[in-house]
Amino acid sequence: MKFKLLIFSVLLAISGVLTAQNETPADTIVKQDLAKNAEYFSKGISEKYNENYPVAIYNFEQALKYYNDDDASMYELSELYQLAGRSTEAFYMINQAANLQPDNKWYQKRLATFCAQNGDYQAFIKIYDKLIENEPNNLEYIEDYINVLLRIGDYDKVIEKLDVLEQNIGKNEYIFLQKAQIFGEQGKKEQALAEIEKLVEYMPENTQYLAMLAESYRKMNRNKDAYQLYLKIKELEPDNKYINVSLLDYYLSYGNMEKAFEEFLAAIKNPNLEYETKVQIYLLYFQRRDNNEIVVDEGKVGEAFIETHPDKPLGYTILGNKYYFSYDFTKAKGFYLKSLDYDSTSYVSLGQLAYCCAQLNDFKNTVYYTEKVIEYYPNQPQAYFLNALGYISLKDFEKALQSLEKGRKFTVQKEEMLDFDNAIAGIYYDMNNREKLYETFDRILRYDPDNILTLNNYAYYLSLDNKELDKALQMSGKTINAEPKNPTYLDTCAWVLYKLGRYDEAKSYMEKVFKYDKKPQGINYEHLGDILFKLGDTKNAVKNWKKAKKAGGEVSEFLEKKIKDEKLYE
Repeated sequence: MKFKLLIFSVLLAISGVLTAQNETPADTIVKQDLAKNAEYFSKGISEKYNENYPVAIYNFEQALKYYNDDDASMYELSELYQLAGRSTEAFYMINQAANLQPDNKWYQKRLATFCAQNGDYQAFIKIYDKLIENEPNNLEYIEDYINVLLRIGDYDKVIEKLDVLEQNIGKNEYIFLQKAQIFGEQGKKEQALAEIEKLVEYMPENTQYLAMLAESYRKMNRNKDAYQLYLKIKELEPDNKYINVSLLDYYLSYGNMEKAFEEFLAAIKNPNLEYETKVQIYLLYFQRRDNNEIVVDEGKVGEAFIETHPDKPLGYTILGNKYYFSYDFTKAKGFYLKSLDYDSTSYVSLGQLAYCCAQLNDFKNTVYYTEKVIEYYPNQPQAYFLNALGYISLKDFEKALQSLEKGRKFTVQKEEMLDFDNAIAGIYYDMNNREKLYETFDRILRYDPDNILTLNNYAYYLSLDNKELDKALQMSGKTINAEPKNPTYLDTCAWVLYKLGRYDEAKSYMEKVFKYDKKPQGINYEHLGDILFKLGDTKNAVKNWKKAKKAGGEVSEFLEKKIKDEKLYE
């Protein structure tokens, strides 16, 4: 602006001389044009500072019409055109201004910036070589120059410039940092380390640089040197936001779990460390715990989170988990509920709370909280499964079936789908809906034809219904081939043979049940008694029926009558 006013003052002086010398008409026109130029330039400056850029552009363009070599208007237009996205015109304007005033450093600096933006780095370097030659200690020039050299990967020239700068201005943290970065990029680890050591020597109480040096020592396996720096940082700045994390990692690397846990708790309690970072550290730390590398007092961890962040959910969730896995479901439930006060949509808290309610036989709330999980996380099959179990316990089989059918659609693994279908089969069994039960078995066997559990159950229920006994025997045979010593499968096979009237074979299989099962159930004794009765051994049949009564569990409704009358009822 001062430059423009100076031009205007000179023009006024010239105007006075011309007047005194009886100016010609042509001279009058020149004077009028220059006056118009100055007027539009002044308006342009005013509109620019009022951020009325389109009007400012108009005024500067008008100023140029009255004075074609108005480099000041060109300079202003180069900025405004760039802001308006008119890059080509912007570059043209600053190039013209720089050509008119080659010694104006502001013009040259902006022209260099445009060159760098256009990828013409050699033109930038040429301009800056001259700028730095005129002002060798100008740190801003050096920084801009170095940034371009780094962009084109001319590291040697950067080091050269930094050396010159250091000779001129002495020690400087910018120089140390740049050299360390460049040597690092070049893979010159020792030279990079030397620059960081110089930086720490220059600024010995700057904890940021101490931490940088410690990290460099760790990368070069100079762990003891790094440890001494960590201790110094802790002494200088006890609440440094990262020092506990650094020491935690250091102690873990040496297997000092007790010290590691101390630093872990200190990190949680550190008021300067962000909550989100603490959460990430917690997740990483407990992942290591799952690999049995570390023993953690979860109670202390939860309490530390609650002490430092009482309005955040994680501490309450951790304590909830602690009591959950200790089977204290009442206490766990209380902490999960508290966690939900601060994060009402937490998948972990809602899910674990639903499990707690199920363990406490609070099936209404099991249903309530699983439905909350389904509301927020509708693609999670486990929530549907637990929801169905809640409804089953409440004897609402229709809603249980709805949940299971929805949830199985979100299963990914075959084992998960089997769990759902087996649960569906169980509901149809409880509802005594044999048709749907067999349809479910068929669905399972379509995608898993060798599913032993389903084959066994299918065969057993067919035998109870006296239906398709040959099919049942074929299914049962597959289970015996797969697990020849499984008492449950042997019992099923014996019972199918019994229903087919093949009593001797049935007896043979039942004897294997008692051979392999040291704690036979009531139904096993009852089945053996029925088989023996059919074989004419009434005495031993009644004996086994009495054993069935004593063993208890699942037995037929006719057991008492069979014992009393010493006769078979079916």
